[in-house]
Amino acid sequence: MNIEMRHLRYFVAVAEDASFTAAARRVHVAQQVLSTQIRQLESAVGVSLLERTSRGVVLTAAGSAFLDFARETLASLDRGVAAARHAASLVSGRLSVGLQAATGGSVRTRVLAAFERAYPEVSLRLVSYDLAQPAAGLLDHSSDVALLRPPVDAPGIVFEQICEEPRVFVLPAGHPLAGASELGLSDVAGLPWVAAPLAVDGCSPARWRDDWLVVPRPGGDVPVIGAVARTLEEWREHIAAGRGISLCPASSETFSARPGIVFVPSRGVAPTALCVAWRADDMRPAVLSFVKVAVGVVDSVADEA
Repeated sequence: MNIEMRHLRYFVAVAEDASFTAAARRVHVAQQVLSTQIRQLESAVGVSLLERTSRGVVLTAAGSAFLDFARETLASLDRGVAAARHAASLVSGRLSVGLQAATGGSVRTRVLAAFERAYPEVSLRLVSYDLAQPAAGLLDHSSDVALLRPPVDAPGIVFEQICEEPRVFVLPAGHPLAGASELGLSDVAGLPWVAAPLAVDGCSPARWRDDWLVVPRPGGDVPVIGAVARTLEEWREHIAAGRGISLCPASSETFSARPGIVFVPSRGVAPTALCVAWRADDMRPAVLSFVKVAVGVVDSVADEA
């Protein structure tokens, strides 16, 4: 017969407790079963390992020699199990993070930095996407997880909100409304807008663009498209050149500011959310760990975005 790990555990228990009765309780088997297992072990080894005496159970010389090896084998197995479990709990590998064009700012930076601190074994690959790609690579699998702003009307994509912030109007610096303390949609009715292109990455083509154009509008007016911008740089240039106005997250004042454009607080315009998104069927540890870290940033950013 082969010597199995249970034989070693039973033998060590009897040797340490010097009693079949106590050892049986320790390993949670009947005493008769324990005795049978020890006999099987001795038969496999080919020598007697234990002796019953009036004072209990004692080791033979062979048993004393075998005990050290039995303990070492069991300890080695325990270390192997612990190492395997530890390795399984580690998150490692590579993770591609899609960055939607409208998600720049300190919160995005905090999310990425927090994940790198928590999971140094994961190599992050950051991929930026333009205004025609609101799903930020999730649908064509060029990203594993993404930081984006809804709405992203796409099948199989799951979202968790990280934070929310107001939207502000963006106007040319010389525009008559540039000095206003705040603006509502009625104040800008009839003005041309700089719009994103229709989505080309598999999302509902107009959904994301229309949200930033605020379509449909409570007053029923339809925005005039003065220019279409695929990148943030194009968007800034069109506004500075007076081809249209736009809305953007309030945090854009810190990363999108440039001479020739101004930001004016909005009135009556719904806020925008920053979300972490991933494919619903992607349950890899690195993906779920990124989501957990991103959502956890909520407590530290409060209302900041």
